[in-house]
Amino acid sequence: MAAKRPVCKYGADCYRKNPDHLKNFYHPPKTDEGAKQSKLKQTALATDSGHKTNLSESSSSGVQYAGGDDKSTTDYASDPQRSIKEKFLVDMPQDFYEFWDFCKDLNPTAPEDALKEYVGLRLVGPYLVLAGQLSTSSWEDCVLQSRYFYDTPEVQTVLESSTKIGFHIGYFRDDPDDMPAFLVSNNCKESCILKVEADNIFAAVGLQVAKLLKTASASTKLSEFNKKLTAKCNELGYHVSESSNCRTRNKKVVAKCFNKIGIVVPVDDNDVGYRPLPMTNGELKKTLDKILSSKSKSEAYEPLEETLSFVQFANDECDYGMGLELGIDLFCHSDQFHELVTSLLPLAYELLNRPAFAKIVKQHLMKRK
Repeated sequence: MAAKRPVCKYGADCYRKNPDHLKNFYHPPKTDEGAKQSKLKQTALATDSGHKTNLSESSSSGVQYAGGDDKSTTDYASDPQRSIKEKFLVDMPQDFYEFWDFCKDLNPTAPEDALKEYVGLRLVGPYLVLAGQLSTSSWEDCVLQSRYFYDTPEVQTVLESSTKIGFHIGYFRDDPDDMPAFLVSNNCKESCILKVEADNIFAAVGLQVAKLLKTASASTKLSEFNKKLTAKCNELGYHVSESSNCRTRNKKVVAKCFNKIGIVVPVDDNDVGYRPLPMTNGELKKTLDKILSSKSKSEAYEPLEETLSFVQFANDECDYGMGLELGIDLFCHSDQFHELVTSLLPLAYELLNRPAFAKIVKQHLMKRK
């Protein structure tokens, strides 16, 4: 029966786990020689593509921190999904992999660059594992790959602009053990605000295409790309529209932070899990601004010190969301409260049983400037 099915074009190297795909296409078994050849192919791709395996540390843009010795235990060719989890500490959704297939059809030799000529975007982050470019990078370095200045651990960047410095798009999730709720965008050169884009990466790119099609510089090539993107969305059943998951999540948001996306934490029937800060966002911002501009630091610090005391009380009584909210607000305000953020955020994530986020933010804070 298996021989009657069409052979998957990726053969034994296919990484897709979708049951429908496995049912509809035949996948020949891996052989030792096949695995060896696949590994050699990935090594050649990393060498010949012109992209360095060890990426250099950047300045305040937060781009390209990655590089380092290989600490991964999984061979990309045998299990790319597991390799991504080991290197980035989170799983990626099905649309992530299907979009890679779409880009491979557009540009078989360099799928990560397939979008540049159309929308000025490049696939980054976990996509570089699929491109074979992070095979010697440790998780400590990979979690900083294309991690921008205002990116909290909830954000995993997968697209960045090749023309507009600081603009990037990433998957957003409230818990590292969950699949992402949607994709967000940010331009770290402008603000800390995270803008919700779409529920899947096809729609997120589609929205960028729609914006460009309204400009005077829209080309025939862009229109043709839009047709291909729309056709693939129809084939896979994705809607090219703004996020609907955002509305569902908004019902669970307990507080809006400076980045406007808010936080979601578990709250039980007795309202244990979160208590609000004693200041509004506006009042907190004024307090922080005053601390930075005041000549009398000790006096200006008093309201913040009181709030920090409230966070300690909240942690003692299992209202861990309060510390998370304050930590994210300080993180988003500037890099002038580095020590406070370092003491607040990793602890908040640990208390909320989100250890992967604690690891990510610790790495980020060591490099963040």
